[in-house]
Amino acid sequence: MCFFTRMEYGCEKDYPVAIIHEGTRRIKEDHALAYFNDNALLDEDGLSYEEYPRADLDRLITAFPKYIQTVGFMFSSAKDIPEATFSNKFKHDYWKKIQSTQGLEALVDISALLPSTSDCEAEEALRAIIRKRKEVHQLKKITFVWIVEIVGENSNISTVMKHYFQEDIAIIQHYKKTFYLGWSTPLQNINMRYFVCPPE
Repeated sequence: MCFFTRMEYGCEKDYPVAIIHEGTRRIKEDHALAYFNDNALLDEDGLSYEEYPRADLDRLITAFPKYIQTVGFMFSSAKDIPEATFSNKFKHDYWKKIQSTQGLEALVDISALLPSTSDCEAEEALRAIIRKRKEVHQLKKITFVWIVEIVGENSNISTVMKHYFQEDIAIIQHYKKTFYLGWSTPLQNINMRYFVCPPE
């Protein structure tokens, strides 16, 4: 259940954006492959389908999350969020990725960090999320939001937020927690060439 359900727009938690493509070639564990086959998640050639009922995807997220990618929350301008459909660009791609983001407005990822988290650690966490999202090319077209939750405060988070999101940031304090928000419209506008902590 999404905590934004009272809003005018649609929201879905753990929205699927990619699923394993060549199941019989890429799924290494026998029990995982048996799960896919027993639940009719692969076709007769051992490939994943382009469409799945959401219940099948939810079970897969719980049972074998390494074979499906999700985003924390997906938002749409309408209450009903479009069903995810998947396709692969090349025959032997590892992932079948979301085909279209039509009707989708923004994806939100949330990280819980510590008051002691350094700017380099915060940057590493953010860059890992951005890289993973940009690998699913359709996601580059929509707004990306990163929310960091801290029990207390951490000025290093602001440094990283300003570097990657410039003026598109907000800080909200609620009781003993601080929430740092940064967003980019769209995701592809985030510049990954420059670092707060350049690699050595």
